[in-house]
Amino acid sequence: MLLARVRTHPVLGRIFRFRPLAPLIAVLLVLATATATAEAPTGSVIYGRLKAQDVRLSMPPTEHPKGIAIYFHGQNGGVDNRMDEPWLQALVRAGWIVASSDFHTDSWGNEASTQDTTNLVAWAEEQSGGVPIKLYVSGSMGGTVSLNAMTHAGLAPPCWYGVKPAIDLTKMDKVPGGPRIIREAFGGDVPFDRNPVNTIDQLPTSTRYRMVTSPEDTWVRESENSGRLAAGLQARGADASLYVVHGPHDDPSHFDVDDLLSFAASCESEEGQAVTGDGTANAAS
Repeated sequence: MLLARVRTHPVLGRIFRFRPLAPLIAVLLVLATATATAEAPTGSVIYGRLKAQDVRLSMPPTEHPKGIAIYFHGQNGGVDNRMDEPWLQALVRAGWIVASSDFHTDSWGNEASTQDTTNLVAWAEEQSGGVPIKLYVSGSMGGTVSLNAMTHAGLAPPCWYGVKPAIDLTKMDKVPGGPRIIREAFGGDVPFDRNPVNTIDQLPTSTRYRMVTSPEDTWVRESENSGRLAAGLQARGADASLYVVHGPHDDPSHFDVDDLLSFAASCESEEGQAVTGDGTANAAS
């Protein structure tokens, strides 16, 4: 049917009759159509700006969203980082609102990023008519940003999902530019209580945790980061699980759509809780 439509097209039909090019054109049309269908974002997008930081909501095409998931990007990321890629779009297609922020870009969990999280949570709930925050999704540096928001602002969701999460900021020597960027984010050494590896005992055990990690990741090493977080949480009785993949830090296997959707589905029944007036709570403790 595609070939018939091309032959009858007033312009493409003439080109198609030039036979040396015909097979190539047909293949390109098929590939373009398939790619557009597979990658087209779903729903709608709302942008805003809070305290000089761009914020965004990806809204699912439903009147009854399952909840809000906040995505915390990695180093060098911004408000649109991974938001239009299949990994996070899968959440939107499944009925989730996905919120994001610039988080002061390379903040590494500093005080400004915690305030950004507070601002984003309140804005997302306002824009969505009070849909509760049920899930945090983080990547690399975003693990630190999200965990520090939980520790320092009490913004604890029912569920937390970390992909190769950075937990010990003193062990980021293999991350390109890591030590320098981290010092710039804090204006010097990382404060003790801003390094999540030192505050695992303060994280809420009512939150359920899921970590995606790879033994071959030489930038954010499993033994120094997700392994320590999982062990520390489990020792306190928290529900913390590891999903082991393989490959370097940016290997595509880290972004497993099925695993993310499965964990998100287990969070759908969580009540969540809107931010209180002082902006210091988000989920039952």
